Amino acid sequence: MEGKTKAFLFKVARRGDRSVWRRIEIKGNQTLADFDNIIRLEFNLDNFDHLSEFYSGKNWAHSGYGIITPDGTGEGADIQISSLILYNGAINYVYDFGTETHLYAKLEKISDVEPNVYYPRTVSQNEPHYKFCEECMARGKKTVAEYECYTCSEESEKPVYICGECSESEKHEDHYVEEILY
Repeated sequence: MEGKTKAFLFKVARRGDRSVWRRIEIKGNQTLADFDNIIRLEFNLDNFDHLSEFYSGKNWAHSGYGIITPDGTGEGADIQISSLILYNGAINYVYDFGTETHLYAKLEKISDVEPNVYYPRTVSQNEPHYKFCEECMARGKKTVAEYECYTCSEESEKPVYICGECSESEKHEDHYVEEILY
């Protein structure tokens, strides 16, 4: 019964870069598929491709709860939040088993579920630390970057940030760009 009446507040951040985070509150009777879905939305991870998995402990390969597919199915999908065994008060998450994006979800609080509130929900997030478009800056204009151009980043051996307009320019038309998460 406790899982149905309690809300679990997690601070979720990228492993290795905790400057981008979200506080996500989820009911104990909701599942890892529900948690996976809101994490994908909040961290700009696609909802149509790539598998994911939650795991406890330090090693994903040996301590996973089971995969979750983008449509919310899989061996780990129906596990309820209240039944998790948290390692040091946290659970880990891996998205995309090829390039592997790892997140860390630290349990901060368990409280009563609020009436008339939709769960899971994001209750707070980091203040953005904006990056600026390098091409616009070279022209004397300060424009917030929306994308990182991974093709240019690889060539210059440092991150190259660009705005939406510059991402559509001829220079970047065949480049791999990805939206920046603030």
